[in-house]
Amino acid sequence: MPNAPVRLLVTGFGPFPGVPDNASAGFAHMLADAAGKFGPAVEATAAVLPTEWDSAPSMLHRLIAEYQPGVCLHLGVSGTARDVIVETLARNTAALKPDATGKLPARGRLIEEAPAMLLPARSPLQLVSEAMRAGLPVRPSLRAGNYLCNAIYFHSLWLMRQRRPPGGLGRQVAFLHLPVRVGAFGRTEPSGPTAEPLSLDLALRSAMRILGSLCAPEPSRAEQAAVASAPTAAR
Repeated sequence: MPNAPVRLLVTGFGPFPGVPDNASAGFAHMLADAAGKFGPAVEATAAVLPTEWDSAPSMLHRLIAEYQPGVCLHLGVSGTARDVIVETLARNTAALKPDATGKLPARGRLIEEAPAMLLPARSPLQLVSEAMRAGLPVRPSLRAGNYLCNAIYFHSLWLMRQRRPPGGLGRQVAFLHLPVRVGAFGRTEPSGPTAEPLSLDLALRSAMRILGSLCAPEPSRAEQAAVASAPTAAR
């Protein structure tokens, strides 16, 4: 019996102070469309989250509950990024920094009952290593900040940890930071970040390489046991 397709949710953000045209929004839709190259094994949908402390997590909760994705790939922008940055962890903290509406977070902790830090199921360093070996401009990061990018990454990791998607597939979550300009996507105010744009081709190839790893089926327990018990010379 064929495996159920992997449901992929890709999100970007809307504008926020200093970034009136968020490159992650248009790129999220382009990436979801490009995921069709994986064939019927992947069903992708894209959404743009408001850069707001209350509305963004609420929308993410609703999307995950309704769509039940097996893979979530979240995108944001960074004024210091020159490459595609893969975030390695998320912290349960929120900065007292105004969102797109000027509102501050209700508290400094994102989810009271959650731990101080969450890690994704599939190693981000492995994703980075695979992309770098292919000559792609991908780098790891140890800190996703304490603004909305980190908040959405943390909420997604927490939510996906609570559920098992259809078909028993892995609950994969990743967060990528893009430069504030990606090809024709994104622009900044004169006082904002002025990073040179990353070419759309390189950004898309990098993100697709990461997606390919995230959407690959996890080996079954039997397969994992077979690899673990195989003679060293045969590995």
